[in-house]
Amino acid sequence: MQKIFRTIPFLLLIFLVVGSCIIAENEPPANIDLVQVRITRVVDGDTAYARFADGREEKVRFIGVDAPEISESAGGLEPYGTEAAKFTRRQIDGNNIWLEFDVEERDQYDRLLAYLWLAIPEEINDSEIRAKMFNAHLLLEGYASQVTFPPNTRYIEYFSQFTTEARKANRGLWNLSGGNNNTRPE
Repeated sequence: MQKIFRTIPFLLLIFLVVGSCIIAENEPPANIDLVQVRITRVVDGDTAYARFADGREEKVRFIGVDAPEISESAGGLEPYGTEAAKFTRRQIDGNNIWLEFDVEERDQYDRLLAYLWLAIPEEINDSEIRAKMFNAHLLLEGYASQVTFPPNTRYIEYFSQFTTEARKANRGLWNLSGGNNNTRPE
């Protein structure tokens, strides 16, 4: 009987350690706040509607990226716009994702401005951003170019690097004119 009573504290300790590891995997790093939403509709390559836990639905513009337009009202169909919209639709439409906000939460059109995380990052570093942030995927695959509107500049250095990589590799829209472009094709 004494052996059992000695084993219980040990098992309890193991349970607490393992349990805290499992909880830690589902918690974001302490330096960012994430809000889980469900993407209900993709508008184009860099804009979608998200439903929050309270039931409200908001239009979300992805920070730091500019995908080619597909709407007549937004300037007409731009080269690679359809491909960017299809990519975004395949990747996030109907999925649960996490939004991270920066300094300014809304733009002049009252859209929420956010970074979109496909999975909760364990920490904020290059490999986590490349693997789990959708804004980064758009840049790395050449479906968008970088755009910066201060003060929302939290990941500007990463996004600059990702854009350079996509451009040098002639990925996506950077391959439209058959060469190493410095700007997005008009």
